[in-house]
Amino acid sequence: MDKFRVEVIAKTPNPQQVIYAALHQDYSEGFVFDEGDNWPSEAKCGEIIVKRLLAGDRGHYGCIEHPQITFNCGFFPHSVMQQARTHRIGCCLSGNTKVRFVNSSLFKGEEYYEETIEKLAHLWHYGRKNMQTSKDAKYMQESICKRTILTLDTKTNQIVSSKITNIYINGEKETYTIKTVSGKEIRATLEHQFWTNQGWKRLKEFNNSTQLSEVEFTGNKISPQEINFLEKEIFDEKWIPVINYEGYEVSSLGCLGSYFPKGGRGNYSQLLSNPQIKKLNKSKNYLFTSLSHGIDSGKVSQVNRHRLVMENFKQLGEDEQFEVRHLNGNNFHNRLENIVWGSSRENKIDNINNNIFSCNGGVFVGIESIEKFGKEITYDIEVEHPEHNFIANGLVVHNSFDVQSYRFCSGKVIAVAEGKTDIETAFYLRPVGEYSDRQGKKYYYSAEQREEDLQWCLEAAKKYKIDLELGMSEEHARGKIPFDYRQHFVVSFNCRSLLHFLDLRFKKNAQLEIQKLCELMWPHVQDWVPNIADWYEKNRLGKGKLAP
Repeated sequence: MDKFRVEVIAKTPNPQQVIYAALHQDYSEGFVFDEGDNWPSEAKCGEIIVKRLLAGDRGHYGCIEHPQITFNCGFFPHSVMQQARTHRIGCCLSGNTKVRFVNSSLFKGEEYYEETIEKLAHLWHYGRKNMQTSKDAKYMQESICKRTILTLDTKTNQIVSSKITNIYINGEKETYTIKTVSGKEIRATLEHQFWTNQGWKRLKEFNNSTQLSEVEFTGNKISPQEINFLEKEIFDEKWIPVINYEGYEVSSLGCLGSYFPKGGRGNYSQLLSNPQIKKLNKSKNYLFTSLSHGIDSGKVSQVNRHRLVMENFKQLGEDEQFEVRHLNGNNFHNRLENIVWGSSRENKIDNINNNIFSCNGGVFVGIESIEKFGKEITYDIEVEHPEHNFIANGLVVHNSFDVQSYRFCSGKVIAVAEGKTDIETAFYLRPVGEYSDRQGKKYYYSAEQREEDLQWCLEAAKKYKIDLELGMSEEHARGKIPFDYRQHFVVSFNCRSLLHFLDLRFKKNAQLEIQKLCELMWPHVQDWVPNIADWYEKNRLGKGKLAP
């Protein structure tokens, strides 16, 4: 645990003054901002908050939620992430919220189907109704993880595909009904985040100008579009000779160079010293080119550009029946990174999905009303897309926890496999010692056991490296490495939710590693809100209560 690290990325300045201002405004006819020059000092505001709000148990704790703090937590085992995400604070949706998937069957007429979060959560945790076994729950988790869920790329405002990585049942919480002027409706807690015309906003932060991102699904098929490459892409462009066609070169951007003069009608003795870029020929759906076999043969072949790139840069040999897949759905985009070999079925599914996604995006719509609904069982899901959002009741909503994907940090595992770094740089094992848990299990973790486990981690790292070298994707290979690989993550709290998190996880019977996370957070809390931290330490710390 000596490698664990917690640093503050950002925090609200003068947080106790912010809470004081909110508390003061609740009981003042005046506009408290105008009185800012006369506010008490930060320390005095802290004293007032403790005396009038916390110690007095006034019950009006919403003003504690205004200050925000963001931590960068590093080198923690994956199990800590699981614990932290299991106890996220208040970021929840009602069970009747519907999320949208894409039909993977080519035989179904509908492009989309919807299911409620409640149904998905029960399948995930308990299995199907007629089964209700842990084995069936595991089967359903694997099944749900394979489904294509919709998410919004906020940078391009296009719908893209993602996968579910976890589903949470977050218990009974207060929810509010949001209605848009277009007729969309969703129930969520005050902490849940939505994509708005003002960026990511929690429900409690909405104002009179807030508009929600609503997704329209037209399903119209898009036409291929020509690509204008960036200067850096052109600079990095690679050229290689075309196999079986002397006098031509193909590039990693899908361009074709010809050494023949007069558009390919010359002979080999007349080849140019520098190639000329051949003009693109277009069919309805693809780019193709004519390749000459030389003047002596008089033979000309027409070849699709995407196959020309793949057959020269990524030869298949005996698997020539495989088709070329355009990952972004644009069949004119023949850059090497955008095309892969695949089956006919995969190609058809790509075309269906990409044509559906690329022509759909979000539009901002006004909010008609927000009304308190009451307490109900709440849920949330987690998706693997880097922006961690999904489409719920036609609106774009966010996950509350941003954890580093292990697809993008494989370097330290490979470094372990190659002997360049210590095993425990990538993996976490508890120290040698006596342990017990809530169920009463007591055991001794010996030095011999720990050494055996370290060697097991090393062998897993070596297998992981081999899998990547054989072409396996990181997201597939990562399933074979130990669960407690080390990860970094970023998490944000408001002051109230942070105290709530400490209530849950900074107590003696909590997981040791998450206790350490709280221990490393605590000095930052004391520095940020000293008076509140002092009151909390004396009255609540380690007692397992729920923060106000």
